[in-house]
Parts: sequence; C-alpha cells; structure tokens
Amino acid sequence: LAQLVEGALRGRNAELFGGAPDETVPGADEPVGAVTGVSLLDTNRRFSAAVNSAGGVWSVFHAGVIGRGLKPAAGADRRDPEDFARNCHTFLSLLLRCCSRGSRQGDPDPGVNPEAAKAVAAALVESVCPEAAGGDLAWPPEEQARGTVERDLRICRRFR
Repeated sequence: LAQLVEGALRGRNAELFGGAPDETVPGADEPVGAVTGVSLLDTNRRFSAAVNSAGGVWSVFHAGVIGRGLKPAAGADRRDPEDFARNCHTFLSLLLRCCSRGSRQGDPDPGVNPEAAKAVAAALVESVCPEAAGGDLAWPPEEQARGTVERDLRICRRFR
C-alpha cells in the first residue's frame, strides 16, 4: 500500500493525476530514450541522411537532448481533465479494494480494514511531508510553530 501511494504521488506518475512531475525524486528525470529503447543518435542520423542541407556539417537536426532522450511528441503531454478524473477514480477504487476486509464473492460490503487505512494514511503523510511523520520529537514552542507553518505551506504547495 505504501508503494502504491508513493508511486502515485511522485515521479512521472504524478502527471497521470494532474500533478507536475517531482524533479527531486531519483528516476523522475530518467532519459526517455532509455525507457523506450529508441536511440537518439540513430534518430538524428536518420533525419540527417533524409534531408539534403546547404549548411553541410553545420546543419544539425535535434530529435532530443543528450542525456535526456527523445523529445516528447508535440501535444503528447496534454491530457484531458476526464483522464485525470478517471485515473483518480481508478486509483481510489484500487486503494479501497486493497484496504477492504477479506470476504467472499456476493457477501455484503465488508468495510475497510483499520490497519490498512492506517498504512495508507501513514504512507500519504510520509510521501507528502516526511517531517510530519516524526511528530513525537520534542521541539521548543517557537521552532515548532515556525516548522509547522513551513510544513503546512509545503503541503499546500504540493496539492496545488
């Protein structure tokens, strides 16, 4: 459950739910070409061989960025709000199904397992603001108030 929640909130998966990709997460800036198995060098050679240019060696066709892979297709990153809603609905129904108590087919609604709900809540808090998870630390009152305000602002920015 923790991996499911963290996976939905961080990295490239955040885009599926209407969020911006998290640049601080390792793997969020993986080269796209490495993921798709397409060589940037081969693509540039193919473009260069197909086009006869008067610029000679100074004419360069860029199909991507070195170290980042191929450029995304124009308009490929735009999604409909309906896609975001469908993805959120699917994710929440999957979480609910994972958290439901074990029951047989056809039994009435079994409800949510409290331990699973606690695991989801802990994963959500840990993923959004790791400092909030360690709430039992003793802080001086003024530092705690300042830290609480800063933490709340970070959480607010995370969900915008």
